[in-house]
Amino acid sequence: MIGLVAVDGPGRPLAEELHARWPESSHVHRASRGNCSQPPDVLHFALHRYRSVVAVAPLPAVVSLLTGGLVTLPRGTALLCLDPQRRWVIPMAGGDAAEALSVEVAAALGVTPVPTGHAPVPGHPPGPGHLRRAAESGTPEDAPVLRITDREDPGHGDVLVLPRTLVVGIGAAGGAGPAEAVRLLEETLEEAGLPRSAVARLATVAGKADHPAVRWAAFCLGGVPVDEHPAQALAGVPVPNPSALVGAAVGTASVAEAAALTSAPGGRLVVAKRKSATVTVAVARAALRGRITLIGLGAAAAGRPAPRLPAELRDASAVVGTPEALDALDVLAAAEALDAADVLATAEAAAGPLRPTTRRIAVDVAAGTTTDGAGAPLDPVGAAAHLAAHGHAVALVALGDGAALAVPPGPYEVHHVSAPPAAHHQGDPA
Repeated sequence: MIGLVAVDGPGRPLAEELHARWPESSHVHRASRGNCSQPPDVLHFALHRYRSVVAVAPLPAVVSLLTGGLVTLPRGTALLCLDPQRRWVIPMAGGDAAEALSVEVAAALGVTPVPTGHAPVPGHPPGPGHLRRAAESGTPEDAPVLRITDREDPGHGDVLVLPRTLVVGIGAAGGAGPAEAVRLLEETLEEAGLPRSAVARLATVAGKADHPAVRWAAFCLGGVPVDEHPAQALAGVPVPNPSALVGAAVGTASVAEAAALTSAPGGRLVVAKRKSATVTVAVARAALRGRITLIGLGAAAAGRPAPRLPAELRDASAVVGTPEALDALDVLAAAEALDAADVLATAEAAAGPLRPTTRRIAVDVAAGTTTDGAGAPLDPVGAAAHLAAHGHAVALVALGDGAALAVPPGPYEVHHVSAPPAAHHQGDPA
């Protein structure tokens, strides 16, 4: 299900029109500034209820909501901004899933999709019809490009959205002054080409969050939160620039670098330790983590009751499996539609277990047609891991219970889901 959020009155007609195009796979939420359904509340609710959300509002309004502290964007959620004046649709978060959904919205409403620079994964063609609809949309060559980056604005007329992906680690000696801390921080960000608005939080050693220099730095960054980490925990974090002198003084050989990495688990340093007389800073970028859900489809043998399909399939931006597994998925979806007991369930089942823009990636191991960016062949597990490592929510489907699937460790979460119990068709023995 796709959430359609009319942030204000002018966006309601377009949200209703898009819902009329996708009546079985979308739901409209209408915000109003005159009652309890305020825009931040409605957008926050939708982002935490659906894996894909289309916000119908001017781009500055959506960016303001996301950066105002009242709305959080869950990892992996696809968010689009649809102009109420029917000019364009912009994918703001969600990678390839958002890119594909923007093409779907453009085809449905006749608006211009604004590309974000998320190219299709090599060897993984988009789902049926996506390339055709992109060509038919007639995107002008001079159309603005939305860049979602924590780097400084590259210019060239692009529309820039700055996600808060950076963590600044900071260490301050007892006599460190607020002005010194902010001066070092600003110089460090400027030299690295990193805007201060991309900083999500500060991180330091336990007992330093109330230091005047740390508090002033947090205030100057817009009131970002300050994480404190015990010295013992920081002492175990590998860093490129440890200091024995600092270790003897505070119990950890690194404060700025270790604290930044600890508050950005799985991330990496983008600026190593910089120091002034009494202050040190370092910058880490948070990791982009995806998700792999292993789904066993059951035996799918002829004459046997079909299991019900897991709801997790609707959350995936891509479904990966062998051609046989994807064919079985279609068979089970058709069987589930026949078993639906009421009109709403029948409509949802008939629409299929996947969202309109979820990519189906059939990996034929024998043919060796699916490869990674370097051209190396991938099996279904490798293809799922490759997508999840780039932040996607991936459903890896397999015949049987899927217990034999072994996913290598990586920057993603792994969940195992078995198909719910079989549903009996009419005429089947109870």
